[in-house]
Order: sequence, then C-alpha cells, then structure tokens
Amino acid sequence: MMKIHLLLTGCALAAAFGAGWSLQGIRWDADVAVRDKQASELRQTQQQSIIAQQAFTFQRVNQIAADAYQHSLSIKADSDEKQIIYRTAVKRDPVGRQCVPDAVSGRLLDDAHRLRARVVHRVAPDADAAGHGAVTAGCRLTYAQAVYWIEPLLAALEQANSQLDAIRTAQADRK
Repeated sequence: MMKIHLLLTGCALAAAFGAGWSLQGIRWDADVAVRDKQASELRQTQQQSIIAQQAFTFQRVNQIAADAYQHSLSIKADSDEKQIIYRTAVKRDPVGRQCVPDAVSGRLLDDAHRLRARVVHRVAPDADAAGHGAVTAGCRLTYAQAVYWIEPLLAALEQANSQLDAIRTAQADRK
C-alpha cells in the first residue's frame, strides 16, 4: 500500500509539475502575443504617419505647381497685352524700319541658335547646318523686330524664374 501511495504521490507531483510548466508556457505565449501585437500596432502607426506625411507633401507640391501655372498664365496674358501696345507704337515710328547693325544682329542670332541647340534636337537631316536661314532684303534685324522680341523674352524669363521659385519652395517644404 505504501508503494501505491508513493506512486500516486509521485504521479500527483509529476502531474502538478507538468501542469505548472504548461501554465508557464501558456503565459509566455500570451506575453509574446501581447508584445507582437504592440509591435504590430507601433509599425502600423508609423506607417500611417509616413503615408499621411507623403500625402501632405504630394498635395503641397500639387498646390505649388498649380500656383506656378496660374502665375505663368497671368504673365503670358500681360505679355500679350504689352506686345499689342508695343506693335502699335512701333508701326507709327519710322525708326522701327531701320536695320540693327550686322554685328549686333549677328551676335543675337548666334546666341539664339546656341540656346535653341541646347534644348531642341535637330529633326530634319537636311536642315540648315549653320543655323542661318535666308536674310531678307539685306537686313537681318530691324529695330521694330528687336522691340517685338523684348516682351516675349522677358515673359519667358519671368515664367522660368517663377517655375524655379516654385521648385525651391517645394524643396524647402520637403525639408
């Protein structure tokens, strides 16, 4: 009887030890699950923050681009209006038909071709290789033509500067 009692006591101790060990394992698993859940929630919060920041940046850049486009349209409209006024004034002035000296007009033309060559690729293989077209009536450029160029060039410069300012603003907002 003593053997049975010892055997039952040993079995009870082994069962209690096994149950305790099992309960400790379940508690460890529960702790790991809680830590995993907290880490997952933290990652999700960080991802939501990044997505919100990217959406804000995207919206801000779009707003800056829209403002720059609107400013560009107003520059173009002002330039068109000024060109009409200038053309009217130049038509009445006999000086407008006089030729600009060849040294000046040649340099302007060469500069224009150089700037265009940096941006525009040649399309036609038989295009004028020197970049000089036919000269009209012995005069490359009249004073009236020079005046007609001034406002579109100034408008193009103002539009380019406006776009550069918009780019700088967008870059500063990103920092």
